[in-house]
Order: sequence, then structure tokens, then C-alpha cells
Amino acid sequence: MIKLMSGAPFDLLHVYNIYATKYNKNLGKYAHLLIILKIKIARHFFVIPMTSKPNLIDIFFANQEELTEYMIKARKLSWKYFGEELIAYYPGKSFPSISLTGNHCAQNCLYCDRYYLKNMKAVSTPNDLLYFALELEKKNGKGMLISGGYNEESIVPFEPYLEIIEKIKQETDLKINIHPGLINKKQAHKLAKVGIDSVSFDLITDDEVITEVVQNGKTGKDYKKSYEIMIKAGLNVVPHICLGLFYGTEKGNLKTLEYILQQKPKLVVFLGFIPTKGTPMANSETIHPDFLAKVLTYTRLNNPEIEQSLGCMRVRKYEYERNAILAGINRIAVPKNKALDYAQTEFKLKIRKEEKCCSI
Repeated sequence: MIKLMSGAPFDLLHVYNIYATKYNKNLGKYAHLLIILKIKIARHFFVIPMTSKPNLIDIFFANQEELTEYMIKARKLSWKYFGEELIAYYPGKSFPSISLTGNHCAQNCLYCDRYYLKNMKAVSTPNDLLYFALELEKKNGKGMLISGGYNEESIVPFEPYLEIIEKIKQETDLKINIHPGLINKKQAHKLAKVGIDSVSFDLITDDEVITEVVQNGKTGKDYKKSYEIMIKAGLNVVPHICLGLFYGTEKGNLKTLEYILQQKPKLVVFLGFIPTKGTPMANSETIHPDFLAKVLTYTRLNNPEIEQSLGCMRVRKYEYERNAILAGINRIAVPKNKALDYAQTEFKLKIRKEEKCCSI
């Protein structure tokens, strides 16, 4: 809450949300010009209390010089809490992605449209999963991501596989990361019982983003509820936040970021919307590399104990990885060699390479 110089209360973030919701849809990329103008006017005429931690306005409307200073602070905090190291993750054949539903998905998310299921190993029965796991360990595999298409309730139908998953955990050294969807309390406790190593959870809190892009009939409250249920069940839940999911714009991202900072997870994976050929959002834009830098910086300065990862589902461009390194990223999935060279030559970071998912 900020105050007018006359003393009247004025919630700047509330104004931001009103204008973003009202104009973003009609004005497209020009909407933020209007919003920025409103914020700049507010910053000029209103008294904004200074706090030890920068707020959204400080970071997301900083000029380049200000942003650079914030990134330096974020980078130093990252090194203080996690060491001067960058971990590079290469899942590949050692940590394959499994689809329990083949190419089938009951949802029609505009950004995916079942495209990414095609690149997963299809497993159709529990015995098939066991056989695949045993063969994977023989080949010195590290583990697997268990995923697949959603059913009508936005859940990957994993329950018929739970007995076999427990068997795999008991008889092998494989790590298992699962992408279950919006599971309930009973399902969460079942997952916890079989010894899952980590849960990758796509966290979206903006109702309009969910309604228009994901189209599953759920709300932000549903996502929050499922996330909190899994935490209470004792699962190691790693929230994944996709930046730019609303047609490549920033809509909804800051709301999700504020929520996850309150939850204080050990690790957050940041993804970036990919305009994928053949999907309804193929011609949408992507987020600017500076927005990624601001998200990482804001997260670090407000909670330096949260480890940050740049996940594999993103546009693979050096500019994003460079900005992530400048902001003190701890993990990057499948980074470019140029980015690793930059981390070593510019900051003398130790590079550690792992053949597994960055959520493990």
C-alpha cells in the first residue's frame, strides 16, 4: 500500500492489475505502454515507502542501470547461499520422459495441443513401465519423468501404476519425478507413500490465463489447493512457472510469483512459453529476456533461500541463459556451450553437469 502525498491511501498494484486486465486483451503489446505510463506517473507523484526488499514496482519498472544493480545484488546472494556454481542438467537418454497415455490428452491447451506428448516414450501398462525401468537401469540410466496427457479433471492417470512405481523405487536406484496434475488429497498421500523423489507441478494462478489458454474449467484456486495439498502430504513439490503463457505476454506471471514467494519452496523452475508450430499459439510472441532477468532477480532479492532453475521447456536462446546467469541462476537445463563459457570466463563459476531432470 502506498499513499498519496495528501495522505489518502492508494494501492498501486491494484491499479496495475485493473489496467492490465482492462486493456491487455484489446491493445495487445501496447497495453503495457499504458500501464508503464500510469506507474511512472505514480512513482513521480506518490510517496512510496522504502523497504529492505525491493517491491514489484522497483524491479519491473527499473531502468537498465537500476536493473543491473539489482542483478548484481541478486547474483551475490545466490553465491552466498548456494556457492559460486552453475549446475547444467542433461536428461536425455539417462532420464527419459514417459507418457502413460501415449499421444492422448483430454485437454486442448492452446500452447501444446498434444504436441509434446509425441516426444515422450509411450507406456501403456504397469508391466511395460517396470520392464522399461529395469532396462533403463541396466543401461546406467539415472531415472525418469512420469507424465502424460490429462484426463477431464486435469490429472495424469497414474494410480494404476502406483504399485509398480513403488516396486521400481524399492528394486532400483532410479530417481522418479512425476508430473501428476491437479491431484486431490487422497492421491497426494498415495504418491507420498510410494516414495516419489519429486513432483513437477505447473503452477498457474490467473483465472483468465487458465480459461483462455489451458481451457480445463479450473481456476487459480484449484491450482493453489492442489499444490498445498501435496505439500501437506509431505511430497517434494517443485513448482514450475511458465513465463509468457498468455500469448507471450507477462499476464498472470507476477501474481503467481507473489504466491509462490509466500509458500517458500526449496526450488522453483522457471519455464518460457514456446510458440510451437501447428498449435493455435504458433504465431504468438515470447517474453523479453529482460523480463526473465527481472523475475529471477525479484525472486532472489525477496527470498534468497529459494534455489532457481531455468527449465528445459523454453526458447533456447543464449540471451535468456546469459541474463539468467547475470541474475544468479543456480541450475539450467540443457544450456548452450556459449552460456557455460560465459559463466566460467565472466564469473569463474564452477560448472557441474548432471544427467537428470533439473527438478531432482
